[in-house]
Order: sequence, then C-alpha cells, then structure tokens
Amino acid sequence: MRRTVGGRFVVGLVVTALAVGTLGVVAGTGGASPAHAATAEPEAPDFASDTYGDAWDYTDSSDFNTDFSMTPATVAGGALKVALARGDALFLVHSISGSLPAGRDGALQPVDTAKYTHLTFSMDQPLAKHIGAVYWFSCREQTAACGGGFTFSTVQGPHVYDFDLTAKSNLLAGVPWKSAEMVVFRLDPVVLAESEGDTGKTAAIDWVRLHAAPDATHPHAGMPPGSYDGYTVTPRPQLVVDSPNQTQGQDLATAQAGRPWNFASAGATAKVTYSNTQLLSRDATGINARNAGPNQNDPQVHLPVSDFPGSTYHYLQFDMQYDGPFDLSGSPGGGKMARVIWNVSGNGTPQIGNDILTYSTGNQSEVSLDLTASDPLDEDAIAPKLGWAGRTITGVRFDPNEDPGQATWHLRSVHLRADPTATGVTNVTFHDNAWVQGTTAEVAVGTGAPGSAGYTKIASGVAVAQGVNSVPFRLGSLPAGKYSVQVTLRHPDGSTATSYANAPVVMKADTSHDPVGRLDSASGTTIGVTMTGWAYDPDATAGTQVRVYDQTSGSRSLGTVTTSIARPDVQRVYPAAPANSGWSLTVPLTAGNHTICAYGLNQGAGTTNPLLGGCRSVTVAADTSHDPDGRLDSATAVSGGATLTGWAWDRDTTDPLAVAFYDQTSGTRSLGRVTTTLPRADVRAVYPGAPLNSGYSRTVTLAPGTHKVCAYGINVGQGTTNPLLGCRSVTVR
Repeated sequence: MRRTVGGRFVVGLVVTALAVGTLGVVAGTGGASPAHAATAEPEAPDFASDTYGDAWDYTDSSDFNTDFSMTPATVAGGALKVALARGDALFLVHSISGSLPAGRDGALQPVDTAKYTHLTFSMDQPLAKHIGAVYWFSCREQTAACGGGFTFSTVQGPHVYDFDLTAKSNLLAGVPWKSAEMVVFRLDPVVLAESEGDTGKTAAIDWVRLHAAPDATHPHAGMPPGSYDGYTVTPRPQLVVDSPNQTQGQDLATAQAGRPWNFASAGATAKVTYSNTQLLSRDATGINARNAGPNQNDPQVHLPVSDFPGSTYHYLQFDMQYDGPFDLSGSPGGGKMARVIWNVSGNGTPQIGNDILTYSTGNQSEVSLDLTASDPLDEDAIAPKLGWAGRTITGVRFDPNEDPGQATWHLRSVHLRADPTATGVTNVTFHDNAWVQGTTAEVAVGTGAPGSAGYTKIASGVAVAQGVNSVPFRLGSLPAGKYSVQVTLRHPDGSTATSYANAPVVMKADTSHDPVGRLDSASGTTIGVTMTGWAYDPDATAGTQVRVYDQTSGSRSLGTVTTSIARPDVQRVYPAAPANSGWSLTVPLTAGNHTICAYGLNQGAGTTNPLLGGCRSVTVAADTSHDPDGRLDSATAVSGGATLTGWAWDRDTTDPLAVAFYDQTSGTRSLGRVTTTLPRADVRAVYPGAPLNSGYSRTVTLAPGTHKVCAYGINVGQGTTNPLLGCRSVTVR
C-alpha cells in the first residue's frame, strides 16, 4: 500500500530544492484576441485531444483529477485553480505503481514522446521572481532514476508559456524526453520553499497543450483553436468512439440469474452476502455501508456466481463513491482503493487482485477495466498465482474500500461483462468534441490489435454531424469473428484524428437471410440421376436457385435449377415461402457410386450458399442395352473334346457376331472363337431385331476329364462389355 504525507499521497518523489536554471519562452498573455485573423493555421496534434478526445481546457471536471494535485485544486470557470503552497504539483498524466490501471492512467495511455515534443500552457499567477518545474517519468514508481525535467521562470500575471521538451532535462536523473514513452507528466506551477511567505494565493491555468512541434509554415500551431492578433488556429478533431464499448457486453449476473447486481434493488442482490460491513441503508445510489469489524479495513461483498470462463467475462465494472478525501495511507481515512478476489477451478488458493484506485466525490466515475489485458494479481499475492485469463472462475468477491477507519461508502452496481456481440450488423457510434462543418469520417475494422495493419474499410467520406454519429458495420462477406473498430475524422483544414473503440465486437453471421431447403432424394437410372427437393430464400423474388454438385472425387457442378414445383408441405412450415418451392433435376452420370450435394444460392442479405440438408449417395447402373445378348445352349462331349452350341447377337450390327470360348476348369484358357452363321428362327421370334443366322456351333479340343467351358459375346459398337453367355460342365472320356 502506498503511504501518504499530510493525509494525501506520496508518488515516489519529494522535491526540497531546485536549481535556479530555467528553460523555455514566455509568450504574450493568456487568451485569444478578438482581432481579425490574417492567416489560418491548423492546430498541432495534442496529446489530450488525441488520446481522450477532450482537450485540457478545464471546461469540465474530467479535464483534471483533483485527487492528483498535491495542494487543493478545483476545476471551475474554464480554469484549473491550484493553491500556491509548498509542494504544489499537478499530475496531468498520472499513474501509481501497484494499482490496476483504469481510466486515464498513463500506464494505459502513455505519452508518445516522439510525437508530442512541446508544452504550451496559459497561467495566471500572482507571485514575482519565482520558478516553476516540469517533471516526467517513464516508470509508474516515479523514482529519480526514471525521471527527468527542467525548471522555468514564472511571470507575474497572465502569460502563455511555451517549451521545447526535447531541449534539456536537468532534474532528477535527467532522463531525456525522447528516451521512452512517459507514464507520468507533472507540472509544478510555482516552486515555493518551506518558509515561503507568499503562500495562500492561487494560480489559474486556462489550458494546457502537450503537442507536436510547430513548423515554419505553422509557427502558432501549438496554441488552442481561436483567433489571435494576426492569425487564426483552426481546430483538429477531438474524436471519441462511443461504441462498441466495454459496457455493452453480456452481464454475468444477468446471464446466470436473470438480473444484474444493482444494489439499489434488494431483489437483485438478495443472494449477495457481506463481511466486515455494516449496512446502513439502501436508496437510489445503491447500498450505503460502513467498514466494520472484525477486520475493519477489509469490507467484503460476496457475489453469487456459478462457474464461468474468465476469458469470456473479463470486464470488471463497478460504480461506487465514498465520503471523505482521496487518501492511500494506512491510517484511518486512508486505503481508498478497491480490489477483486476470486477462486479458480482445481485450486483452493484465492487469487488476490491488485489495488484499484477509487477517487473522491467529483473525480470518481464508473470504473471499467479488463482483467485479461495484463496480469491483474497483486505483487504480494499468494502462490500459485493463476490469474484470470484462461481460468474457470468458481467464486468472486469485491472489496470496496480498505480504510482502517469507519469509512462510509456507497455501492451502486458491480458487473462482470463479456465482449459486446452482434449478429450480422451493429452500429459504430462516435462524436467530435471539436466538430466543425464539413468534417468527414472513415470507419475500418480489423481482427488485429488496435494500430496494427490489415484493417478493412467499411465506410469513407461520411458526413459528420454535431453530436453522436452512427455508421453500420455489416459483416457481409467478412468472416465471423472478433473485430476492433477504428474511426478517422478529417476536418476541412486537412487535420485528422484516429481513435479506436475501447472494446472489440464479436460479430456472428446472420443466417436469417440464408436459403433453407433440403435434397429429398437422388435416384439412379441407367443414364444418370434424378434429384428432388425444396428451397426457400427470404430475399428471392422469382424463385430460389439450387446448384447441384457431384462430390465423389473433387467437386463438379451438375447444373442449376430454379424452384418451380408446388410444395404445400414447405409452406405450412415456412408461411412466407412461395407455393412453388420444390425443384427437380435429372442429369447424366457415369455408372458407379456418386455423392450428390445441393446448395441454395443466396440472394440479398444472406451470408453464404448453404448445403441443403446434407448429401445423398446414389448408384448409377451401367447401360447394358447395347451389349451382346445370347446363350451357350449346350456342351456335348465328343472324342477328344466337346461341341459347343448356342446363339448370340449385338443390336449395333447385322454382321455375324464373334463368340469366344474359355476353359475355366483351372484358371482361364482360351478355346478359340466362332462366328454366328447358323439359322435360329426361335431367337428371331423372341428378338425381332436379331439376324436370322444368329446361331453358332464349334467343337473344341479338351483333355479327358470334367471341364467348365464358358462362352462370351464380343461387343460391337456402344456396348460396355463382352458379356458372359453362359457356362456348361462337360466330361470328356
């Protein structure tokens, strides 16, 4: 736990004395002039505008967390006002080691020192002959070893101060500005000695800009937008992507119990239990409770859960406030932090999450953080440290406040949410806090991390209106999956800003517009296959097309057919389907076994051409109608062999047909051939197309013994084979 000095907090550095050396330029007075502009310059890229979509202009309380001022500070009347006393320091970008970064934490949104190289601010302070200081830190611990900075001369009254941060670093370890990204950036308005007699006064800062370097053609780009003596600065976009966002995903309590943990409702939290807590009342702000014994600094809210996957429900969100100031000390009134503790399947060791800073009234808002973005465990957690990602979570506890005193706190809600999801289409919403007429937007989506390559543009040249804008993201032909959303705004002066949604959206395919149907039958014939079925596409206006494939070896299209046959049975199940939703198709196929599949061809908003109910196996028989026909009538033993007689003919010829003989007693041995030359009126009576002389007779030589002799007709023309005409057994003595 971090310790405090004077009831507030220590961030790793106490400055007792500073060199008198200064750095920077003091330029003019602090505001825009009503004079007519002679030239126009686009505003330089500014860290707060680009990162938060909200410039440090102190028009609202979110511009500065007054819990990160070492002396009393307020945001009011378009100015940040800070009490001038020893230790006055303003953490414009803040971060504290040992805590889970959330909100505007420099660990989540560090300053890109290669891009933002200049500091310009307007300050009105009443003291003469003093100095101020600027500090930066590349580590959350804010030790001297990772810090740098410089001092500067202050000027009594309202003035604009302008500094090149890359020019010099002579404080702490003198870490150069461009040496690394900075997670903490601090401004000390006036450095006062401990015995300083000028305390009790206030400095007012109108605006602060941490910006890119102006160039020769835009020397005033570091100033805020507005009209000045002789020039005008036009505003850059201040882009905020509103959705998708972390609050839109499915809520665990709702998924498991039908309602979220809303502590304003006794019914919604009936199964929640408490330890070290005195419940005082319940109202629209939730439960009002106080830390109580036996462990005063460890109030616990036990959330009822069934086992769930941590990688699915990974956004922790809670809305709470407490009475009193922000204080991280271990004494009564301190411990203004929350944490989450959980159990995982297969291990009895509780997993203790790191501190989650909670701020005083006016600075606190709903906290939302990703428990899988980095290691969420406390550095002193009990081993084994198993974490959240990839674990099955079996129990969850939320500790709202670690004040060893009797702190009173107010808990409105706790959520564990999944990534937002959408089926087929969702809306990307955004707004420009510095909107001007003529602003356009480009929206892109990608499966990689924000800032990576490979994003697909889904909209461009979109006219941006003042207030919230919406662009549909339709999955279309993109594969289903998790997508990050990128939005880029362009102002008429050519300045741009790009930002990303703070959560990806899981896009599922919308199959409600895909065709449905079935391949009911596939019947083989001697020439091919006949297929029947039905299909219905909600977006089709003139019948649904079905394409059939033979997938026996590879995939070969057999043709396309359009539904045209009445199918009242289909219309009973799908009332919107047309009456003629049936189809039939006959195609030629070679003899053999085939796998036939039918696919509905999507029209309109569907996502795919689906397989219609599965594939069918079908056998196409060989066409034997052109094969020879005939018979081996007899095999009569004679001296030294046998006489074989019969008939044969082939529809594809009127010439005599050859007949081949084989002895198949042991193996296969050719016995020669004969042609049909003998009259067979009986054959012609049965087969009028057969020639009159369709008979045959041949004596073949055989060794003594019993033999199996067979005759085959030799095909002519279109037939498929030389068919067997019969076999006979004959014994030669």
